[in-house]
Amino acid sequence: MNKKQYEAMRKKLMDEAQAFIDAGNAEAAQAKMDEVKALDEKWDAIAQAAANFNALNKEPELSTVLSVNDKTGADDKRTDVLDVWASDCYLNAWAKKLQDKPLNDKENEAYKLVNEAYTHTTKNTGTVIPKTVATKIWELAGELYPYFSDVQKTYVNGLISVPMEDTSTDAAWYEEATKTQDGKETFKEFTLSGCELSRVITVSWKLKEMAMDDFIPYIQRKMAKKMGAAVGYGVTHGQGNINEGKPEPIGVVTALEKEKNAPQIIEYNEVPTFANITAARALIKSGYSTGLKIYANSATIWNKIANIVDANMRPIFMPDPTSGGYRVLGMEVKEDDSMADGEILLSNAFAGYHVNINKEMTMLSEEHVKERQTDYCGYAIMDGNIITDKAHALLKENVATGVSSQKELE
Repeated sequence: MNKKQYEAMRKKLMDEAQAFIDAGNAEAAQAKMDEVKALDEKWDAIAQAAANFNALNKEPELSTVLSVNDKTGADDKRTDVLDVWASDCYLNAWAKKLQDKPLNDKENEAYKLVNEAYTHTTKNTGTVIPKTVATKIWELAGELYPYFSDVQKTYVNGLISVPMEDTSTDAAWYEEATKTQDGKETFKEFTLSGCELSRVITVSWKLKEMAMDDFIPYIQRKMAKKMGAAVGYGVTHGQGNINEGKPEPIGVVTALEKEKNAPQIIEYNEVPTFANITAARALIKSGYSTGLKIYANSATIWNKIANIVDANMRPIFMPDPTSGGYRVLGMEVKEDDSMADGEILLSNAFAGYHVNINKEMTMLSEEHVKERQTDYCGYAIMDGNIITDKAHALLKENVATGVSSQKELE
């Protein structure tokens, strides 16, 4: 059984379990979920065996990679640098540098190769964070701020122009003798430039003496919390881009609020009604239904969304046994601390928002002798904007007047 087969089998079982739940057959649903657990355990065993097998494959000596680089083209050199960047050797070298520990010859070679490849030639330039560490930092940030985790991402150096859906005419049928009319599909275009993201964590010299296996996860958690708060704010509430004088992305909430007459926003009083939710759902264009989710902070989820009932006074905030979370009208509800109190965002993040990362995360350290502390500064360059407003709808509390707007539905 390979991964594709496993995922197909798991999806089939989950669909069957959901069907039993919808039919009110709890015993049959539980039986299917037990089958899912057994399948997961079987796959975990297969995956572990594969991991053990891969661990037996010895990584080539770095000197061998370097000698091959001398005889190959630029593309091959780039590939080899990426291999070293993802290697345990570079991970150890980077961690030792942070802890001010001596590097052996192989680690020195790896450290020099990767950082020179990324044009780190000045004294004040940060060192490239190992691929595994950077990936884990973004994963942890995504757990705290899932909207950032869900958006579409590219990794292009420099400016990138992205088409934004504007208007489109309907397709038409024609008689044989009738001339086909020119379409009126139009697209706006926005440019993602580069906004600097910089966050600092401070570590005492005593903590730097911890074992490397403990030190790396510690740095990951601390940096993920700092960087995550920044990117989470950026993709939801960022106020502009560098071309407009604001060195941050345009957040999805900001973009919806800036639109003339705010057509994708519905206001409500105190607690949103069932009609408010369905009205917001109706604002989402049909093509963006798959992948549509609800994002709100913890206070809004439990004080607002969880109290919504339908016309028969039944709650629509339902537990999801497949994920351990909750759903509303089939949409997964995700807790995101970047959302303000009272804001409920319905969004297809992947199809409706684009982030370009111009420069991967690096880290620069600064020693403070008197305080016996070290500052580690994480640094990245990225930008973001919405692709289309039709993939998003925002419910927000009318706190200014306490009176419903004309768009609110009772």
